[in-house]
Amino acid sequence: MTPVVFWTGLVCSFALLLVGCARPAPDADAEDKDVKMPRDVIAFQVDLGNAKNIVDECPRGFRLNREQEREWVRRFEEKYGPDPEWADLKMEDVMTPRRLQRKFIGYVQRRSVVIADPETWCAAGTAEVAEKTRIGKLLIAR
Repeated sequence: MTPVVFWTGLVCSFALLLVGCARPAPDADAEDKDVKMPRDVIAFQVDLGNAKNIVDECPRGFRLNREQEREWVRRFEEKYGPDPEWADLKMEDVMTPRRLQRKFIGYVQRRSVVIADPETWCAAGTAEVAEKTRIGKLLIAR
């Protein structure tokens, strides 16, 4: 199996996971589900997900800064308490698949990432670190 076939299959599988094969439910375009999580926590979770994507696609270039991740969790615990009702929720519990997909695609477009090209993920990580964004702070260059 060539790398192009592998990555194309991986991307298609991911797209199917996000979009689903069935027709969308009537509320598929709703911005949020009934479960509420603070916007700052959602933004952090999205950034952490993007940082993890960069690490997964560019493992020789970056690793995850677990210390920085723990620091953000500590800040949220100070702000919201040690065990808020939404603490164990996943993003899928908070946002519709369509909204998650839009956030992922938005990041890919902003950073000119070609999903099947690890070098573009590495370039995105390098840009995040250089710009000292939250995503960049969640990355450690190797």
